[in-house]
Amino acid sequence: MTIRPKQMMLFFLIALVFLITGCAGLTSLTIQKNFRDIADKTLPVVVQVNTVDIFSQEVPDLDGWDFFFPDPDGEGESEEREFRTQGLGSGVIVRRNGDTYYVVTNNHVVGEADEVSITLHNGRIYPADLIGKDPRRDLALVSFSAPGVDIQEARLGDSDSLRIGDLVVALGNPFGYSGTVTQGIISGLHRSGPTDISDFIQTDASINQGNSGGALVDLKGRVIGINTWITTPTGGSIGLGFAIPINSARNVIDQLIETGQVAYGWLGVSITDTSHDILESMKEDDVSGAVVTNIYVDSPAEKAGIRPGDIILNVGRRRIKNADNLIQAVSDLPVSRNSDFVILRDGESLEIPVAIEERADDDTIRARSDKFWPGLRLYPITDALREEMEKIPERGVYVLAVDKGTPGESAGLKSGDVITRLGKTEIDSLDAFYSSLKLAEDQALAVSVHRGGEDLELMMGPMKQN
Repeated sequence: MTIRPKQMMLFFLIALVFLITGCAGLTSLTIQKNFRDIADKTLPVVVQVNTVDIFSQEVPDLDGWDFFFPDPDGEGESEEREFRTQGLGSGVIVRRNGDTYYVVTNNHVVGEADEVSITLHNGRIYPADLIGKDPRRDLALVSFSAPGVDIQEARLGDSDSLRIGDLVVALGNPFGYSGTVTQGIISGLHRSGPTDISDFIQTDASINQGNSGGALVDLKGRVIGINTWITTPTGGSIGLGFAIPINSARNVIDQLIETGQVAYGWLGVSITDTSHDILESMKEDDVSGAVVTNIYVDSPAEKAGIRPGDIILNVGRRRIKNADNLIQAVSDLPVSRNSDFVILRDGESLEIPVAIEERADDDTIRARSDKFWPGLRLYPITDALREEMEKIPERGVYVLAVDKGTPGESAGLKSGDVITRLGKTEIDSLDAFYSSLKLAEDQALAVSVHRGGEDLELMMGPMKQN
């Protein structure tokens, strides 16, 4: 039998269809098996965190007929009763020391709870103790004891290696549905959020109330984030979930286990992002980093020679992309040790060693406002600003805000002012302002200001007061 060319082509096409169909089926089964394996590996390390808040409150003693006929004079007896409110969230078993297991969760999950317990994936419940909290990152660590029981720990991944588009799986207990698994991708990285130290992974994997403190894992079942918060107008998931990178949580876990508290590094500056308008006004190229706008006198930054107008590009080997990124990096730095900072100043890259100090509490820092120099938050005068504001000068820098108790406030500067001269220098850009500020940091400066159609002459004190 002779096979014609058309028959040969038909056989080839049929074989190709079977091959493609078979490969597609094999790929689908492989993907399904992979997700099953992830669930099998990671569900045992994700727990339910149960909390109880106990409070007392006086209530009327409504015995007998008093319930129907209350005392009109309001002089009836009352008694103090105890009330218990329950809450729940998620957590991840991250460490074991003998019979003691450590669970990382969110600070907002444990809050000020009087009682905490852990429910494992297999349903066993253990009373737990609070080890410590990190409210600036919204993390907390609790522990429980399970003598004679072998409980699985999570494998931690590397959140610095993540890329947008990576497949991820979220695990937790949304609305109390324990052991829930959802799948999605990484939608964004280095997102800002509601915490002081803000550097979040964004995902479209479904995250809801009760998922807080749960795990975000990669396709190898390694934890790369701790689910924390969602953006939603309804209270339910709309595909905007956020997780704390596990590399940020590692240092917190270590410190809480060792000391029960977290020591934050402190540089002593205020910063802003490197936007296009700011970089253009500073006469710098398009770079990513954090612009130093103010410094604390006698802070690590001031002692090292960092000044307002410097752009911080690197901390050690860590590339700084924005202000949030710098806050994260400095908070993780070891205290009382030198760390190398790379800054950009007047177009020149400089490497400066900085001896980081431990950050004091917010009240202590605010009490040092007189050492916050110059205490101004500035913005260049742009076309958009000219359109929005009436009678604004063509040149100068715009004062967005003035911090209380600072040399800027003492000089009489106010929000909405336009600084047109500093010392002997005409100010036409942020570059001119910061350059003049650095040159005259040890002496008082005359400040020419345009305010509401009037020109004023003020005097601002030096960086270091006599």
